[in-house]
Amino acid sequence: MENTGNPDETAGSRPGETKEERFRRLAEQRVAATLDKIRLIGNLATSQYSYNGDQVAKIFSALKEALADVEDRFHRTLERKKDKFHL
Repeated sequence: MENTGNPDETAGSRPGETKEERFRRLAEQRVAATLDKIRLIGNLATSQYSYNGDQVAKIFSALKEALADVEDRFHRTLERKKDKFHL
């Protein structure tokens, strides 16, 4: 199957790939794709479009909330790893 740039198309493990390598590969792809999308949102901030402060506030509120949710997921997972019982 041809890779069309969708990070989820390459989400499967590759032979011999460690969990950390898979994380790094997928994180790099997904963060790069997300940053590209954010730049596209920034392209809306021109006089070519008509918008008001409330609309801008809603955009940034949604982005901040989504980012905070993802950050919380990472922190909760790290905390669970620390809280495991070990002998």
